[in-house]
Amino acid sequence: MTEKEKLGEVLRKLREKVDSSDYDNEHISQQELADKNIAITKHLIGTIERGTANPTLEKLVFLAKALNLKTATILNVEINVDKFIKENTK
Repeated sequence: MTEKEKLGEVLRKLREKVDSSDYDNEHISQQELADKNIAITKHLIGTIERGTANPTLEKLVFLAKALNLKTATILNVEINVDKFIKENTK
């Protein structure tokens, strides 16, 4: 498994922990996740999950926000998701 595939697997597992607002007893789909986020497309989510994308820090933080995460740890640096988005969407 490549390192990109590892990242994709983590994203998929996080997404599968979020309940769907469209379907009972289902996890959120890639499309629903993209719909919750102005900066992320279904295509990008799919390519990350397959391990073929190189997402930017900004894209990873926007994904964390859509997954209802308050913080994301990247390279052992804890990033406050809401603060990062506020600072980068002025």
